[in-house]
Order: sequence, then C-alpha cells, then structure tokens
Amino acid sequence: MPLKKMLNKLLYTLKLKKRPDVDRTQVMKSFPVRNQLITWEIDDKGEASLVVPQKDKLWIRLASKLFMLPDKRVIVLDSIGTYVWQKCDGKHTISQIVKGVQNQYQLTRKEAETSLFTFMQQLGKRNFIGFAIPDNRQNVPATPEPEPEKQGIFGFLQRR
Repeated sequence: MPLKKMLNKLLYTLKLKKRPDVDRTQVMKSFPVRNQLITWEIDDKGEASLVVPQKDKLWIRLASKLFMLPDKRVIVLDSIGTYVWQKCDGKHTISQIVKGVQNQYQLTRKEAETSLFTFMQQLGKRNFIGFAIPDNRQNVPATPEPEPEKQGIFGFLQRR
C-alpha cells in the first residue's frame, strides 16, 4: 500500500482528517460488497442468519474466556434485510437495490430509499459491508501536463 494511502487511512481512523464528501449520485452508483469474514445462510423461513466472528483482540479474548462469551454472534435478518443482503454482492448498485426493494415490497421510492440508506449505514458502521464507489475521473480525457520550465544555474537563476 502506498505511503499516502496508509497515512490517509490512519488519519481517517484517528478522526484527524475528514473523509471526502460523496454526493448522492455517487452513492446511488456505488456497489455494496459483503465482508468476507461474515458467513451466512438462509433458513427455511427465508431469513438470512449472519455469523459474525468476534474481533481478535487480546482484551476481547480475555473477557470472553473470563465470562464464557461465545466466539461469534448470530444476527437474523428479516425478509427485506435478507433481500438486501443477497444483493450486496458487488454486482448490484444501490439504485438497482432500491428499485428491487420498491418492486418486491410495493414501497414508494422515498420509503425504499430511506429505509435502505438507514440499513446500509448500519451495516457499514458495523463493517458488515463496504462500498465500491466508481471513479468518475476514468471517463475524463487526460490533459497533457505542461512542460516544466527550464531551470537555470542553481535552480533559480535564469540565463539571458
């Protein structure tokens, strides 16, 4: 990982630097992707059960041994949550998921967007999903860089 990316990640984690704002169109074009550490299965009722492993930190391991806590959590999603979870595969955009929820559960667009955004925020905060945001700069033609000015003696004196 380049040094600049590592430094930015550290600054974001320590909340010393604010993440760049993402506008609504970029959010709607983003692809939600499930965390690979979370295993899941669908039961006979059609509900998804997410198995979330415990974080591997020393104090968590000690507390789980001391208080006999399980090494994983199971979270059961309802039918709408299961539908959304299945669509978080990196192939569907958020706008496609909104349309699917809207059609499947007979909701208005505003209702579907509001509930989906809230659910996605919760999943994102818990690191159950991540978001792949397409780069808009890919379609912009590259502008040629201007040639650097010729340096003179000692880098700042120009010959006449």
